[in-house]
Amino acid sequence: GLLCRRSVTHNVRARQVINIKKITGLSFFPEWHRYRYKAEWLARSVTGVLGAKLAPEALANIMRYKDGPDGWAARGEQVHGALESYLRGEQVEFAERWSDWVDPLIECELFKDAQVIATEYRLCDARKSIGGSFDFLLKTSTGEIVLGDLKTVGSKSRARSREPATEQLGAYLAMLIDHHPYLHVDKCVTVVSGPKECRVIRQNPDECVEPWLDSWDRYQFELEDW
Repeated sequence: GLLCRRSVTHNVRARQVINIKKITGLSFFPEWHRYRYKAEWLARSVTGVLGAKLAPEALANIMRYKDGPDGWAARGEQVHGALESYLRGEQVEFAERWSDWVDPLIECELFKDAQVIATEYRLCDARKSIGGSFDFLLKTSTGEIVLGDLKTVGSKSRARSREPATEQLGAYLAMLIDHHPYLHVDKCVTVVSGPKECRVIRQNPDECVEPWLDSWDRYQFELEDW
C-alpha cells in the first residue's frame, strides 16, 4: 500500500522537561510480549492480567478481527507508531489506509504545545512479577502532567462509546509512582482514535489506581493457585 508522511510541526516540543530515566535492568521482548527484570522473566503483563477476566466468547470475538491488513493489530501498530514518532519530533510515516485515524490524532488539542517526558516507557512491579508499557507522559500546555494510553477503534460509533482504559492506566500509574515517587501525575487520559475521530477521556489518578488494585486482587483470588 501507499506510504503517507506527515512533517512534524513545532506544536510538540520533543524534549524532556523532567529527568525520567529508564528502569535499570528492565527489558521488553516484543516478539514474545515478555518482560525481563534483573535477569528474571516476569510472569505476567498488565494486559495479560486484565485480559484474563474476559469470557472465552469475548476473547474469541476480539481475536476474530485481529489479523489481516485491516485488522486491529495492524491498525494499532501503525497508529501507535505514528503517534510515537510525532511526539518524538520525528517524521511520521504510516500506510495510507490509516490516514483517517492518524491525521485527527496528531492534530488533537491534548498534544498541542505539549512537552514530552516519555513515550513507550517500560515499567515493572517485581513484587507482583508484572511488566507493562505506557504510551506517553506529557506536560500539557496548561502545565498538567498527563499519563496517557492510546486506543484505536474501527468506527466512529465505537470511538464515541469506547470505555476509558481505567485499570490499565491505574497499573501504569502505580508502577510509575513506585519507581519515580517524586513524579506527580495530574491526570490519566485515554485517547481514542477512530476514523476521522479523536476523543480524549480524562480521569483523576485515584479513579484509575483503585480499580486496578481491585482487578489485581480478583486476578490473584480467581486465577492464581496461591
